[in-house]
Amino acid sequence: MDVKRQQTITGIVERIRTPHTIRVMTKVTKIHPLYRKRFTQLRRYLAHDPEGTAKVGEEVIIGVCRPISKSKHWTLLKK
Repeated sequence: MDVKRQQTITGIVERIRTPHTIRVMTKVTKIHPLYRKRFTQLRRYLAHDPEGTAKVGEEVIIGVCRPISKSKHWTLLKK
């Protein structure tokens, strides 16, 4: 049987909203298919931080989990 791996993302903590919620920002550099110009694409994810240990500016790893609220579908795995 094939074991499905959990999807993870590495990013930087951008903001701490409430006691158990952090906003993680990721940057991806892509090349436009027609014009061949490089551009940076930013994505922001809301993640659940159960202990409240993450600080702004730290690099963290988040993983997919069950929906915790309307916009939180990620949880903090490692600091």
